[in-house]
Amino acid sequence: MKKCSIVIPSYNVQDNIPLTFQVIKKDVLKAYDKVEFEVIFVDDGSYDRTFSVLEELIQVEPNVKAVKLSRNFGEFYAVLAGMSVASGDCIAVIGCDLQDPPHLICPMIDSWLEGNKVTIAARSSRIEDKWKTFLAESYYKLYRWIVNKDYPKHGFDFFVIDKSVKDILLSMDEKNSSVYIQLIWTGFQPKIIEYVRQDREVGTSMWTYGKRINLFIDAFITFSNKPIRFVSLIGYVTSFIFGLLLLVSVIGNWLSPYYGNPFMMLVYLIVFLFGILMSSIGLVGEYVYRAMENARNRPSFIIDKIIEKEQ
Repeated sequence: MKKCSIVIPSYNVQDNIPLTFQVIKKDVLKAYDKVEFEVIFVDDGSYDRTFSVLEELIQVEPNVKAVKLSRNFGEFYAVLAGMSVASGDCIAVIGCDLQDPPHLICPMIDSWLEGNKVTIAARSSRIEDKWKTFLAESYYKLYRWIVNKDYPKHGFDFFVIDKSVKDILLSMDEKNSSVYIQLIWTGFQPKIIEYVRQDREVGTSMWTYGKRINLFIDAFITFSNKPIRFVSLIGYVTSFIFGLLLLVSVIGNWLSPYYGNPFMMLVYLIVFLFGILMSSIGLVGEYVYRAMENARNRPSFIIDKIIEKEQ
């Protein structure tokens, strides 16, 4: 019988783990008999009792495995760490907060059995805080416009992929990236299953605004050359416009002594172009930093320990 590995990245979710597993056990493990299952929780350097709770869970649940990372590497790399130890023929990735409905794993596996290498559970809408919803929707609109028009309209972080796709994602080994964006980049035509994303009921989200900003920057710089092209365009256009203005100012003062002071125009031009120059250097620096990160060839994640119940 084929096997499905369910990978669950976990960061400071000690209160979520028991409930999340019970829902998965009820709606997936006991409700679906076409494949065997293993459930892999990845502790992404939590500083609460997340790993202790996992150790307790493993004592009573034989099909659960826990992976502990040496520190907090981020959700994307926690997903990849879970994939690296997964033994299933397909891999399902879902969060530990129950905002995504685990029961959808069953039809997603059906899709995989039908031959679809990538099946995505995409959000049709959100039942969340209006401010968070606005930021998320704005981000995905910009991303679809600038980077990849094929990205799901409301985003996703819940999917089932074939083992061959997992191997491709693990082989990329990119820094400052996103496994979800990489999955769309691979080009495999995904089957889409839509659902309404629920608000979080247990625990507090560790997805801070700082992390959201970092994701925003990484997404646009790592997966697109449009930002650097846009800055170049601004440089060409402003140079042309202010060159004309300076020329008009010089000619005007030559024709009439009352036209104005050309030196003030020059000062304004210098200040404006200096701001553009500094912004451009900062953007180039972002690209250089990411190139340096990849050149270092450090591992994307470090596994401290793996525990599972002895058979």
